[in-house]
Amino acid sequence: MTFSRSLLFKSPPIQNESLVGYLIRIAELNRYPRMSWIGNLAGVTLTEETLSKMGTHLDNLAKVVGVPAAEMKSLCYYVSAKGNNSHVVLSMGEIISKQYFYWPSERVCFSCLREKGFISGLWDLKAVTHCPEHGEMLRKACPVCKEPVTFNRGRLAPCLPGCQYSGEGRECSDSVRALMQLISNKFLGTEFDLAEHGFPKQIVDSDLYTLLQTISFLAMRSWRGEGDIDHGWLDARPETVIERMTHTSGALVNWPFGYFKFLDGICAGKGAPDGAIVMHWMFGGFYKNLVSQKWRLQFLLDGLQDYVSYRLNDQVLPGRECPPQPKKRDRWIYTPSFIACKQLGLGYQEFRRLIGKHYLQNKTFNTSYGEMVCVHRDSMQEYLETRIRLVERKELADELGLSLHSLYSLSVANILNAFHSPEKDAWPKWWYDRQVVDEWLDSLREKAKPPAKGKRTIQLSQAVAKYNHQGLTYSKLFNAINQGALRLYRRRLDAENLLSYFHLDEAQLSKWYLEPG
Repeated sequence: MTFSRSLLFKSPPIQNESLVGYLIRIAELNRYPRMSWIGNLAGVTLTEETLSKMGTHLDNLAKVVGVPAAEMKSLCYYVSAKGNNSHVVLSMGEIISKQYFYWPSERVCFSCLREKGFISGLWDLKAVTHCPEHGEMLRKACPVCKEPVTFNRGRLAPCLPGCQYSGEGRECSDSVRALMQLISNKFLGTEFDLAEHGFPKQIVDSDLYTLLQTISFLAMRSWRGEGDIDHGWLDARPETVIERMTHTSGALVNWPFGYFKFLDGICAGKGAPDGAIVMHWMFGGFYKNLVSQKWRLQFLLDGLQDYVSYRLNDQVLPGRECPPQPKKRDRWIYTPSFIACKQLGLGYQEFRRLIGKHYLQNKTFNTSYGEMVCVHRDSMQEYLETRIRLVERKELADELGLSLHSLYSLSVANILNAFHSPEKDAWPKWWYDRQVVDEWLDSLREKAKPPAKGKRTIQLSQAVAKYNHQGLTYSKLFNAINQGALRLYRRRLDAENLLSYFHLDEAQLSKWYLEPG
């Protein structure tokens, strides 16, 4: 397509300027009453639908405004992802859901318009309710002359002639402004210093999408369902988003204490005494929904568990109309199951297996959310100490110089039992307690004596190999040693946990094994 006309007055784009804002600024520079006049010159109908797919029209628009196409693309903060109508690709390559954007936004910071003379692309994000620099609320109309903001206009500031707007000043709390600055750092690459606000490291180091999903989850009005986090903005109205962002920003600053205060409104019901948790429906919905999203928002789940442990002094109080209550002493010796799972580093299925096989002592308390399993602290600590000592079957077999089958036969004969195994407690792998192994080896060392000079001895492994065809196994050898039928000798210093230095009297072994009876 050949363009015979171009704009008389041209201007290069400004850093962080939105594409729509750039077209409005150029329209004002050329005295056009509508931004759409520029689109008419390029043969493009500028509607909300085409603006969301502007990437396909940038070359034509670049020729009309007289700037390189690459500069125009730098203004297009979102273009539709190919083959995906629900997500868009940002200029830095990150893909996020469309639900987090207005298409395009008709909210502006009037102070920024007058001071900087351009429209920021940051204002297209629904989560941005206030200007990160001025703290002024983004508005759809001038607060003085009441002139509404429309995206198809010919002036940056839509105010009526003679409007005396001079700025509203900061209209948000420090926490809201800090959250706006954090979003700006992620979206525009600005460098606001946020160290003093104490945001959690997980979102400071995360990408923009993770930050927006965190905000969306905390800003939900209800957690009764398990809906998509992105769809939490479908029913969001600007007047309700402002209130939600106030609560959300308070939860994320001064981490984790801001989050603890946020959770007070969810977990501590009316009439609950200080330091007690009431398991009412809101807590249940919040916890259930958060667990379903933990692969994306794990740090929020960790914070919830820390809240129950720290803020509530590990006390559990049932909700109303639930007469059974833990005794006073039980409130500090028992830990809720979801806290125990985190401290043990186990999934819920493994945790239930420990409960069922009585590795952990537990009690079940009735709450308004349902039955809640709590674990005795001492048994949990004992299992933690044991688990540190656990060694996997293959590693132990290599240390002892045994085959996997030989090690298995020792377990079957109750000579060296596994701590966890598929046969014992349906554990998927075999695990041995190193302390039990060491105690067993110590008992063998106590029995082993230095051989007399000139006595011919044979290693345990050699003895099994020599008589294996006749059915000799390690289990039979150790049973004979325990019964005193065979004497155990050692050939070298006790330097390592191996069976290689244990020997038998070769003549005694032959007589014991080969003679009838």
